[in-house]
Amino acid sequence: MLSIKILPVIVASMVLVTSVTRAEEKDSTAVSTKSEKSEKKESKSQTSETPKAVKQKQGEAASKTAKFGSITKTDEVYKTAFDAHELENGHQNKDKAGAFKGTVSGVFEPKGYTRIILNFDPDYKSAMTALVNSDNFAKFPEIKKLVGKEVVVTGKFVDYQGNTEIIVTSPEQIKIVEGSESKSDKKE
Repeated sequence: MLSIKILPVIVASMVLVTSVTRAEEKDSTAVSTKSEKSEKKESKSQTSETPKAVKQKQGEAASKTAKFGSITKTDEVYKTAFDAHELENGHQNKDKAGAFKGTVSGVFEPKGYTRIILNFDPDYKSAMTALVNSDNFAKFPEIKKLVGKEVVVTGKFVDYQGNTEIIVTSPEQIKIVEGSESKSDKKE
């Protein structure tokens, strides 16, 4: 008889324990979901607050200590370098090491500052060009200071959309011809 009276109490206790356990599980799930959501929000806010890597203009990233070398007109490299306007020679030497010379007529830095291009003629398509990618900007002195100066560019000739260029990765590949002064240098 005692077991008949205890049985309902045991069943009621089990139901109570089960419902309390489920309620606790539900609360802990809700708490973990809330904490996951707040972690996601924090992560998003940190992401939106973290600035994207903005490329700098070459002049802003330029080395304060690097210098371009110099070369004389009697130097063998100068004598054998193609004139920047000799496009056919550049095309014929595609994928070969060599050099070209000319006076820098302008420097073009496209939006996004991913590269800087040295032009050797106002009509850039009529002369070879030299290109520096943004990964190398900090290795060079300010490149825009080369405008008006005669230089020799060394490296491998490459074809880019029908134009011949040399991709320059170090300042040693650009040498200023001695006696080549820009108008601004003569004023100083």
